[in-house]
Amino acid sequence: MISRTSFRTTCLLLTGLILGACASTRPVMEWSDEGFSGQLNHILVIAGTDQVTQRHSIEDDYVEALTAVPVTAVPSYTLMDSDLELSRETVEAAIAGQGFDGVLVTRLLGVEEVEEYQPPVTYDHYRSYHRYYQRSLDYSSPGYYRKYKILTLETNLYDTATQELIWSMQSETIDASAPQDVIEAQIKLTIERLTRGGLIAAKPS
Repeated sequence: MISRTSFRTTCLLLTGLILGACASTRPVMEWSDEGFSGQLNHILVIAGTDQVTQRHSIEDDYVEALTAVPVTAVPSYTLMDSDLELSRETVEAAIAGQGFDGVLVTRLLGVEEVEEYQPPVTYDHYRSYHRYYQRSLDYSSPGYYRKYKILTLETNLYDTATQELIWSMQSETIDASAPQDVIEAQIKLTIERLTRGGLIAAKPS
């Protein structure tokens, strides 16, 4: 027999698993240039935001993760003034003579607020096999509305030799409770996809 306490505990655990499953980052669109061959190993990282502190943080986190691959990576804020508008001209001026073979640009495309109703969970349990004589016990957790945000991010990789886009990915992060979690998940996904696609070298085992 399942006790009232154990059932409520189970409901709480299941609720936590459901909410936790929603807190994830997944690719919704990915494209790569099939005509490109080779691997990049010296990349300039650009975070497309006008928030200086956020830009520094994102670029530093990307550089740290890429360096562990290992790929030589440099944050753009060390070569470009924060008040400069990102454009082909400013990027070309920053990478001139630096030996970069790739430029990685990541930016936030949009934020969608979603309200979702979670219906109540009900469990009917008979106290014994004498169902005709024993009434069922009805345990339930009440329904509730849950609000969360869906963040859409885009990350592009360019070949400096041709100045052409060679890889692009749009991803969604759902139920992002902390900005740092979004950044870390996006970086992890980006490196995973670039490694799988052979655009950067796989991490040595």
